[in-house]
Amino acid sequence: MHWSRKEDKLFEKRIHIITGHYGSGKSEISVNLALSMQNKNIIFADLDIINPYFRSNEARSMLEEKGITVITTSYANTNIDIPALTGDLSRYLLDRSAAIVMDVGGDDAGAKVVGRYRNEIPENEAAVYFVLNYFRPETRTIEGALASLEEIRAAGRMKVDYIINNAHLMGDTTEDDILQGKDFAQQVSRASGIPIAFHTVLQATPISGELQLSEPVFYMDKTMGLNRLL
Repeated sequence: MHWSRKEDKLFEKRIHIITGHYGSGKSEISVNLALSMQNKNIIFADLDIINPYFRSNEARSMLEEKGITVITTSYANTNIDIPALTGDLSRYLLDRSAAIVMDVGGDDAGAKVVGRYRNEIPENEAAVYFVLNYFRPETRTIEGALASLEEIRAAGRMKVDYIINNAHLMGDTTEDDILQGKDFAQQVSRASGIPIAFHTVLQATPISGELQLSEPVFYMDKTMGLNRLL
């Protein structure tokens, strides 16, 4: 994975909380974001208790090979879907040497996990991101996207700091799809007053060249679903 421009400002915060609607692609982004960080002490917290089939914990070996510490719920990669949260996260939230990426479950139900740790998260050290996929039916309109944003904010009891545009149609994504999602994300940004952190593009997506957009572009590798393809 690589960035289209200098991304230093994106890593001014120590804690990165990735939220979004179910199926928005937040787990793929979370894993790629952790893999792109340069910190010596990176913690990846898989807190998705909503949908175990697409858990970012699937990429655990890849993360650990890069020296990233992975913490997760007690029932990751099982069909048991209850909030059995690990206590390790509390320790790392207090450790200022640790850079943390938190992959939070979809929608407001998943964001309640953030609310569980709300009093332990140093707000001045954390950024909350909302992953927006224009091609998901629930966030296909500005009204739907704003409603999802508000539900996540209320459940997590933290304001959303940034939008991530992750417009895609999986393997069928085209450059036009990405640009269409970019236009929509900018509309949601203006309507909500929340800036866009970056736009995502899978490396395998056919594009004519380096996308030149107002915000950074994050070119990602495929990490989710690889085990199911073997």
